[in-house]
Amino acid sequence: MKETANNPKKNREELKNKRKVLFKLFLKNPMYTRLALEIKAIDDQLADWTPHLAQKSGTEASSTHLVQHPPANP
Repeated sequence: MKETANNPKKNREELKNKRKVLFKLFLKNPMYTRLALEIKAIDDQLADWTPHLAQKSGTEASSTHLVQHPPANP
């Protein structure tokens, strides 16, 4: 459990997989509105994670550009 909480990418993938399963069930049973509500809740969670992951990957990308490499010997 702790690994999932500390790993946003893994958490997001698990949510996406859970949503996919629920959506397949919903397509077979469209009158089962509880599934739609669960899918909506997962969509909201995914939407919350998206900017967080984008910010984190942007921070990582910008920090790699700040690394100074020693000059090559000509």
